[in-house]
Formats: sequence, C-alpha cells, structure tokens
Amino acid sequence: MFWLACLPALASSHTVLRVSAPVALQTFVIGPPHQKAIWETPPSLRICKDTGIDYFRVMQASRYWEKLGYRFDSIYVDSSPICLNPRYGEIMITLPDGTLDPSHMAATKIYTHTKSGFIIKAKIFITPRNARKQRVLEHEIGHAFGWSHYNQKFHMMNSNWFLGGYGSKGLKK
Repeated sequence: MFWLACLPALASSHTVLRVSAPVALQTFVIGPPHQKAIWETPPSLRICKDTGIDYFRVMQASRYWEKLGYRFDSIYVDSSPICLNPRYGEIMITLPDGTLDPSHMAATKIYTHTKSGFIIKAKIFITPRNARKQRVLEHEIGHAFGWSHYNQKFHMMNSNWFLGGYGSKGLKK
C-alpha cells in the first residue's frame, strides 16, 4: 500500500525534470571553412558611438584578423546620432534593431554586389555586454569577411560560443 501511495508523487516529480534531446558535439569537420564572398578592397570598421562598444575592444578583435592577413582601411567611432546604415566599403558595428533573435549573442549581415559578387558593406548587430565577451566580436568580423559557420571544436567560426575558440584553421588569407 505504501508504494502505491508514493507512485503519484514519483510521477509528478519526474515531470519537473526536463531532459533536452542530446546534442551531438562535433570534434572535427570534413573539409575547410567556407567563405561566401570576399572584399575587393580592405573595409573600414565604423563603430556607432551609441553602442557603447569600446574602441580598444574593436582594435583587439581586428588584430585577430590582421594576424591572419586581413586588412582594414581605418577603424573609427562615428559620433553622429544617425548611425543607421553601413556605407560602401565598410563594416558597421551597431546595436541590434529588434530583428535579432534573442537567443543569439550577435548577428552580421553582408551585402554583396550582384554582378561582381564582392562584399560591398556589412553590418554587425551586437550589444556592449556581448562585445566584451571573448571571441564574439572576432566571430562577427569573420562573418563580415564572408566566412560561414564552421563547427570544428575550438574554431573561431564555430556557431556555438561555448564550443568555439581562437582556432583559425582555413581562415588565413
């Protein structure tokens, strides 16, 4: 009898624990990372002042890519209250505009020329909190350079921040 009285309690306590579906952790990927498009000339990096993202932090992120052979025309802070759209030849860093999925730390949109296929401008959406986290801004600049996600464990372009790292396999220019 005692056991029968405990069964409902066991069943209800079981529903409190939720186990998500197992996620496969990738430790290696076949093939090199994929670059969707490239810049014809080195882009400028423009930081919208209202983002509150520190110039020094952007310099740190740009150095990661410079060590791999990428170049920037200039890096500067735009103090204009109207810092909405990237200009031709630049990567703009701004706050999310409401279209960013709340489960994402940041997002990047690239614009390519319809005929040449070259990247002509890019827009990085990121909050100051996420820009301060290691690798997030570096990862988004990678997207601005045309790189897709590459789910190699410890790789810069890994889509999962927890599994990413500073690995640069296949990213050298």
